[in-house]
Amino acid sequence: MVWDYNDRTPTLRPPAAARLRFTPPKILGSYNIPHAIWGDDASICHEVPTHVWNVMQILVPKTHLERAATCLVNCLSVFSRQTTFPPNKEIAGLSRCYLDDCIVLASSKPLRTTADYIILIPDEIFHFDVTNPASVQAPPKSFGLPDEFDKVGVPSFSSLLNALLYCSENFSSSDEKTTSDVRRRIYVQLVTLVAWRWREPWEELYNSPEEYPIKLREIRDCLSPESVPIFDRIHTKPQH
Repeated sequence: MVWDYNDRTPTLRPPAAARLRFTPPKILGSYNIPHAIWGDDASICHEVPTHVWNVMQILVPKTHLERAATCLVNCLSVFSRQTTFPPNKEIAGLSRCYLDDCIVLASSKPLRTTADYIILIPDEIFHFDVTNPASVQAPPKSFGLPDEFDKVGVPSFSSLLNALLYCSENFSSSDEKTTSDVRRRIYVQLVTLVAWRWREPWEELYNSPEEYPIKLREIRDCLSPESVPIFDRIHTKPQH
């Protein structure tokens, strides 16, 4: 299943059938399991036009992984646990990064209303705390979802950007190439997230943060202290 938003004009609104994609996280919310959708699903909630493939990533505290998997399998009968790399390039690349820590659920048949694969990932892998109420919010009202979908956990803009910034330099795995690939993926996501929040032309690099336009400074001001230096390294010229 793919959502393709070629219309770059906000506000994004998924088609009615595609909104059912949020059913898995809605189930977790109904069982009071802390969680947050991740990857492209999270970006779309912040008005980033992108493709949503047939893989849904959901962050869950490590202590809640087993319960989350059980709830989803019980409520979505077509899903079962996957113990080997599935024949899907996208999910195989993701799960190879943290296969020992995450749980992969696979549908027994192709679905049109939600992802065919669900990866439950410990939130600590991406330096994110889904139990922090300030870090998680409901889906955008512009999506037109029924009230029951308010239980879906979406990373707030600042918490998502903080996590992506940190992981763009600090994500690690046992395999050097995998680490590099994931950091590159994260970097692309964070740069796109900032660009779509900004929505203005900008210099490729600035001499210092003092030269940032107002909107870029506003984004910088919402970051945690540990994220600000990383943000500045991305947007300023190297200091010799």
